[in-house]
Amino acid sequence: MKAKKSLGQNFFVNKNLKNHIVNKVLENETKSVVEIGPGLGSFTEDLVANFEHVIVVEKDIALANDLKLRFPKIEVITGDFLDLDLNIFKEKDFTYFGSLPYNVSKPIIRKIIEHKTFTNKAFFIIQKEVAEKYIYKKPYNILSLTTAIYADFNKYFDISPDSFRPKPNVNSSFVSFTPNDMNIKNIENLEQLIHHAFKQPRKNLKNNLRNSVYFDSIGKFFNLRPAELSLNEYIEILNNHRLH
Repeated sequence: MKAKKSLGQNFFVNKNLKNHIVNKVLENETKSVVEIGPGLGSFTEDLVANFEHVIVVEKDIALANDLKLRFPKIEVITGDFLDLDLNIFKEKDFTYFGSLPYNVSKPIIRKIIEHKTFTNKAFFIIQKEVAEKYIYKKPYNILSLTTAIYADFNKYFDISPDSFRPKPNVNSSFVSFTPNDMNIKNIENLEQLIHHAFKQPRKNLKNNLRNSVYFDSIGKFFNLRPAELSLNEYIEILNNHRLH
């Protein structure tokens, strides 16, 4: 079946690496898995062999119908994962997994890590360039900081274009997101603060936050650039704001 560019389809074909990836996914020891964008079912056949309950979410109608025929025991949801109400998964203890279309990987991951069904480590194949931005280290960025509110990120290894058909023009990475216990209050305000702080990334906080409600709370971080502050330091600014 031919890949559709409009859906960002690149099908995984590296069997040896596939086994290694599935073994990592099995470390969660859950009985159920949600696979996002199964495509031709390369990973699906291994998941069926190892999980009691397999749900796949496939946007391509032709591929979804083919998966129903090939794997009669799985549950196939035909549609866009971004339109899905994740509460349908709340009755079971799930592992989220997927070789994600590059163009929508960030909103898919965001949707998962924010949701209450995100209770286990989630595993994805995403574009390497995007994976690097998730890494929580200096210099920080909006993606690494806002992701760290919900999850700890880990990049296992990179994957060459040769592992896919058709070959993408970029390298990929196999990564995971693990729920953390930050338990932050006023997440919405914290994210607003981070976005304000990065308004002009090369400028310091006193410039970027000058016209915001957080200006009087910057304190010792006055002359630092936004990429120099950790998540805990942004939380400190937010806490200072509450005290004013």
